[in-house]
Parts: sequence; C-alpha cells; structure tokens
Amino acid sequence: MSVRPVTFQSNGDIDVVYDELGHSGTILAADVQWATNMQGGHSHNFIVLVCPDGCGATSTHPVGGGAAASDVQQMFVQKTNRDGCACGNVAAGNEVVADAHMHLQCDRMDGPERWQV
Repeated sequence: MSVRPVTFQSNGDIDVVYDELGHSGTILAADVQWATNMQGGHSHNFIVLVCPDGCGATSTHPVGGGAAASDVQQMFVQKTNRDGCACGNVAAGNEVVADAHMHLQCDRMDGPERWQV
C-alpha cells in the first residue's frame, strides 16, 4: 500500500490517501519532494509523499506511476511545472515542457506504452 495522490488542488496541494491505515489528508505543494539519490542529490525519477496524518508512513513513487499511473504521472508534471526539474534541465513555469520531460522519463523507465497523462 502507499500514500497516493487522489485529487489535485488548484494551488498545487494534493489530497492523498494511505489505504493501509485508512488515513487521508492534504499534502502542501511545498512538501511534495523529489527523492534523494545515492549521491545525495535529488532524482527526477522518484517523488516521496509523507502521510499527512503524522503516522510516519512514506511512499516513493516512480515517474511511471506504479499502480496509480495517471495520478502519479500528473503529480510529476505538476511538481516539475511548479518547481522545475531536479535534473536542472527544465525550469519552472512551462507545463508543456514539464509534461514532455516527464513523458520522456517515463518512456525511459517503463517503455513508451506507459504514459497516461
């Protein structure tokens, strides 16, 4: 089970559920974080969500989306559009470029048939 996105607010916040414990709530846009890679930098291939209920549960989501592909892929596009990409190649503020960049990352990880956004 995972802390997964279910609704995207217009301000960038995300309503999530943590099915295993029945928790739900809203994660602030600023609290949606890139995962840390082995070198200590950020990875644009993964996003970490923390359960807003305070239980300490976290879920790391791949750019391909895992079991909630469409919602997770949308989360990557919104994060990149809002903050720019962790790789430094995409600046904030251009949703078309953010979408194309995340689509490419998804293709690289999961193949060209995976993208759903």
